[in-house]
Amino acid sequence: MVDSKVKVLLIDDRPENLHAMKMTLRPLHEAEIHTARSGNEGLALMLEHEFAVVLLDVQMPGMDGFETAALMQDHAATRNVPIIFVTAISKEEEHIYKGYQSGAVDYLFKPIDPDILLSKVKVFINLYQQRQECERMQLELQKNRNLEALGVLAGGIAHDFNNLLTTIFGYIELAQMMSTPESAIHQKLGEAVKAAKRARDLTQQLLTFAKGGRPVKESADIAQLLTDTVSLLLSGSKVKVSFAIDPHLGSVEVDKGQIGQVFQNLLFNAKEAMPEGGNLSIAATNTRVAGGAAEPLLKEGGYVRITFQDDGPGIDPANIDRIFDPYFSTKAKGAARGQGLGLTISHSIIKKHGGAIQVESTPGKGATFHVYLPAVPGGGARPMSPPPAPSAPPMAAEGHAAILVMEDEEGVAGAFGEMLKFLGYAVRVAANGPEALALFAEAQAAGHPFAAVILDLTIRGGEGGEKVLVRLREIDPTVKAIVASGYGDNAIMANYRNYGFEGMIVKPFTLQTLAAVVEGVL
Repeated sequence: MVDSKVKVLLIDDRPENLHAMKMTLRPLHEAEIHTARSGNEGLALMLEHEFAVVLLDVQMPGMDGFETAALMQDHAATRNVPIIFVTAISKEEEHIYKGYQSGAVDYLFKPIDPDILLSKVKVFINLYQQRQECERMQLELQKNRNLEALGVLAGGIAHDFNNLLTTIFGYIELAQMMSTPESAIHQKLGEAVKAAKRARDLTQQLLTFAKGGRPVKESADIAQLLTDTVSLLLSGSKVKVSFAIDPHLGSVEVDKGQIGQVFQNLLFNAKEAMPEGGNLSIAATNTRVAGGAAEPLLKEGGYVRITFQDDGPGIDPANIDRIFDPYFSTKAKGAARGQGLGLTISHSIIKKHGGAIQVESTPGKGATFHVYLPAVPGGGARPMSPPPAPSAPPMAAEGHAAILVMEDEEGVAGAFGEMLKFLGYAVRVAANGPEALALFAEAQAAGHPFAAVILDLTIRGGEGGEKVLVRLREIDPTVKAIVASGYGDNAIMANYRNYGFEGMIVKPFTLQTLAAVVEGVL
């Protein structure tokens, strides 16, 4: 984070001159004034701090101002610091020329008009602040580009991994069904299912992070979501939580599951930072961002700002710029902690909501996270209808109803077929759109139409489920279709009825979920 105070350095061998300049610059409340009584002392300070401008006396014993400026030009850390020379003696043209040649941006003569000195220093403070803001926005833009590129990769990996997990889930569950519950084989397969579910949770995190994952928004009570999440995650912990929530908090439309995940990640980080207990302050207020405001990459408008402030050890300054980077973590790695994805995913979620997440910290004084969510004027989106709740899988379907499955992954297609057969359905499998259309038309012509079709949303090198369904409806307008995908956050999956589907199933799925979805459609 940028320091709240901008630093200015005064170098003069006479204490009365330093005092006079400090008094002149006192109205600059945003400035932190440092002083040095020699060139060597000033150079040492410049290697410790970043200064907006240096006021440098020309005539000094030992190393004069020109020599100090020359050494500044030779060092990368001080080369770009603006220098204003100040002198009561060296007023000749050759001295002035030498001063500018040494890297000065201005050359002032004593006695100096206080108003002129104040104005000149203020100009360089403003320039420094603008440069810092530009650098901060450049870093944020670069971070977003990196996260977007990684998101595309993560989405593709998660999609392919979900296909593999569908095959794994399907055959493990079928094997369980074929074994007796008391057997050691059944129990071992149960452990395999648990591991597969943990892998499924990880792919869900990757999909949330991925560029393709989008929030399904609805009107939400942020205050209630906060208190519910705190109660769930910090109940029984040593962390003491205090709330300061504006009673007139603005309305927001968010994906409650995703924003709840952000809150969980921030609460978990605070809890981990204070293992022996501590204080966590949570505030929620209305705020307005104006054009050119300090918050980077936020559009002008009203926001709800949620702040999490702990009194833990804080974040090392060397790590704070990497805190949202994928797989960056200062914790021990493991299945349950320190994977380094929590804050990365939180950054991605908030960005997709049109907001921002920021961190500031002073070592030894805790860390503060600010979450900005766009406010909306009252009302709210109508909640989406949830998919059918899973129920116990039927062991047989009446009349051996036929199901057509379009799936281009051979392993997934095999798992689909075996699971549906186990549930008592007759199954035909097509690897692409033309095959699915041919099988569908053939069944219609023979007078044995399919009871339902399950269409994969993404087919490599061919038309996916959305377009294939349009062509199926040309053959039979009453076709009952279920959409399947490893991209659970896809817009079609989130609003499947709007695209003509009567059901949807997210890979990987369990036998119980598959049974419930098919039964609900039929």
